[in-house]
Amino acid sequence: MREKRFSQQFPFARVVARFSAAALHSNYRAISSLVPEQSILPMIKANAYGHGATWVARQLLGLPKLYGFGVASFEEAGELRTSLGSRGRRTKIVVLSGVLPWSEEKGQYCERNGLTAVIATEQDWYGFFKGGWADRISYELKFNTGMNRLGIPMGLAPVIARSLRRQTAVSHPSGVLSHLAAPDEPSFRLSQLQREKFLALRAEFSSACPAAHFHLAASGGIWNQKVWGLKGLTDVVRPGISLYGVVPWDGAPERGLQPVMALQAGVVAVNRLKRGESTGYGGTFTVSGKEAVHVAILAGGYADGIHRSLSGIRTGQGNSAGGGGHVWLSGIASRFLGVVSMDMATVRATERTQIGEWAEIIGPHVDIWAQARAAGTIPYELLTSLSARVQRIYD
Repeated sequence: MREKRFSQQFPFARVVARFSAAALHSNYRAISSLVPEQSILPMIKANAYGHGATWVARQLLGLPKLYGFGVASFEEAGELRTSLGSRGRRTKIVVLSGVLPWSEEKGQYCERNGLTAVIATEQDWYGFFKGGWADRISYELKFNTGMNRLGIPMGLAPVIARSLRRQTAVSHPSGVLSHLAAPDEPSFRLSQLQREKFLALRAEFSSACPAAHFHLAASGGIWNQKVWGLKGLTDVVRPGISLYGVVPWDGAPERGLQPVMALQAGVVAVNRLKRGESTGYGGTFTVSGKEAVHVAILAGGYADGIHRSLSGIRTGQGNSAGGGGHVWLSGIASRFLGVVSMDMATVRATERTQIGEWAEIIGPHVDIWAQARAAGTIPYELLTSLSARVQRIYD
């Protein structure tokens, strides 16, 4: 699809990321329909996977079944609380890994900003509980069911539950959670063990803390919700990558998802290379065939978030090149040629390609899982790599 020249739309733009509110809302509804009995805790850590945490939160605020928002750090939580203002002053903001290690200063920060702390180690639990913080702030308990990254040991669950039974409801956690190591493989022995342990947690804490919400599944678990048996197992789900229109594993069914982000770089030059000529640093792409190759120079590079590992560095045979990622330009898929540099990249062009066109790097015409494979990474990293100098356009 040919677009208007970027110089006419955005006079100083080099690389533009466009974000669709309609796609974001549609994805939220699609996820909600998969788990009709669960509340939704959108994960907006890492600047909402590169989409803009404030924008995403404002778009989703007030939607049905919204449990709150999940972030990783206190910095993210504080910025979000401030940006939501009075409209979102009662919205739950759950701080996940950023709480560790627990301290009085972090407790005071949660108290001032109305944040929900996730307590996820044995040491932190004892410091938190003995310090009287269970009476003062909202918190949730994370247990290690087998991922062995963070989480209170399962052996302490009965001990903690007994302690909480002796406390008033104001001291109880608002949630009990864990995290799946292989959500796309529910038949794995580890997955089965995690489910069994979480069922034990639910049995232990549902009586000790009857108002607590239980959550275990992110996007991969949601996509396999029937096999995992989320109905009756959890009360809340934590969608991340799927909320932004990306399926949780390569080849997963789309289930109505739409990409929220379209990342595009402008064409600033078009060159015609003859046999023996190369492009970019090191001459890593050289035309070896008899026919000339048209190339487009894009005004974006790895300083913008276009990974250097997308480079197409093999010798070209005629009009083709092996390796590397691709873009959508002039109505066709076009490979990167040569090395992606800091501020520029080269891609194959056609005789029709014009200066001022957009090349789509992430978006509806480019399979982000295929792009990630070419870069030797995963879509999460591609999305979160956008730099500050990329111009963001919110529709």
